[in-house]
Amino acid sequence: MILNNRIKDAFAAVHAEDNLKRDTKDFLSTRTASTVKSGNPIRLKRAVAFACLALILMIFGGWRFYMTPVSAISVDVNPSLELGVNRLDRVVAVDGYNDDGTDLAAFVDLLNLNYSDALEVLLNSQAMQSYMAKNDPVSITVIGSTKQKSEEMFARIRSCGYAKSPNVECHLGSHAEAAAAHEAGMSYGKYQVFLELQVLDSEITAHDIQNWTMRQIRDRINELSDGPNEPSSGNGFGGHGGGSGHGGNESSPGGRQNRGNN
Repeated sequence: MILNNRIKDAFAAVHAEDNLKRDTKDFLSTRTASTVKSGNPIRLKRAVAFACLALILMIFGGWRFYMTPVSAISVDVNPSLELGVNRLDRVVAVDGYNDDGTDLAAFVDLLNLNYSDALEVLLNSQAMQSYMAKNDPVSITVIGSTKQKSEEMFARIRSCGYAKSPNVECHLGSHAEAAAAHEAGMSYGKYQVFLELQVLDSEITAHDIQNWTMRQIRDRINELSDGPNEPSSGNGFGGHGGGSGHGGNESSPGGRQNRGNN
């Protein structure tokens, strides 16, 4: 299905380019014919130059329109990454916010996919299977270009099969909070859980938990709050569940001496 859609998109792009070339050619022919009738060679050169400039602006303007992300989706397990989504709901940027996130972004090809398809490819990728199999918490946070777009994207993601997994949380976010997360060097989802932890431990810093998994942060929150702590829903969340860590280095950090060593 995804392949069929990508083929259709490719043909649509070719068709659009053919239309652009045809329209520009017609414009150039009309403008040139009018100028030739005037018998003024200077005006002819100007007309040709204007038509070429118009073509360049249309091509590069369309490219910039397509390549400009206006919405974002944060995905956090241990890999932390964000998908930049354009106005056509296509993923045009994938940024890792830790080493695992950077490796994952390079390993899984998500560019030009619809964001909901991209999440399906990502969560079903081989690189993610160890986390999914152990029920590690997976946080998906949507930051749309507008409130309406955020809610639309959120509803679409929640309707997908992967969002119904018991260890997947879905949230709505804001651009202001995303900017604060990026300034701290984190993806949005991880930053929100960090803020929860910071309420319980005011001395902990963003640097301390930079390489912690979402499970490690959640376990530390549970330790400090003397009991299981449910994920903060923000504007809404999907399922959540437990799961074991990833061995010795992935276990819940205990005292402050363990911070920054993972």
